[in-house]
Amino acid sequence: MKPSIYYYNEKPNEFEFYLGECSTVEGLRLFDEGSEIEIISFGATNYKSFGWATEKDIPKLVNVGEIISFLELTGDVGLIEFEANILDLGSVSTHDDGEFCFKSKQKKTCIFFLNKAIPAQYTDMLINKLVTNPGIYISCDNGGKIEKYSSFEEFVRKTHNK
Repeated sequence: MKPSIYYYNEKPNEFEFYLGECSTVEGLRLFDEGSEIEIISFGATNYKSFGWATEKDIPKLVNVGEIISFLELTGDVGLIEFEANILDLGSVSTHDDGEFCFKSKQKKTCIFFLNKAIPAQYTDMLINKLVTNPGIYISCDNGGKIEKYSSFEEFVRKTHNK
């Protein structure tokens, strides 16, 4: 996993991180496969012949490993939205199967999983930059060069419209 951009923020009783260009499966792999999970929302455009499939149209999946297996074995379901609660840890959500977000009531839990998402050689540097710059989007290239962006739109404008 090498997210294109990272985001960290703190609110009263809520800590969150965002990983850009990180699929639902990649994000879920941060968690133990046995972790209990409750799907709140599931929206896909290419699952069986539903046209628009929701959480009611898929099998009951009760842990992270089952969801990962389902998504891998089913193939491209055209996942547009996914939201779930992971028991005792927090909540996850994805958009367009490429934007992964995790929220927790505990800072320690949030930082623990954010640590797992960052390439090992940049973990300390990026955690420091993210925690000391809450609400700022940060990218890190393969050489460790850090860039800060005030918004996701600024990141897209500066990196995808060249």
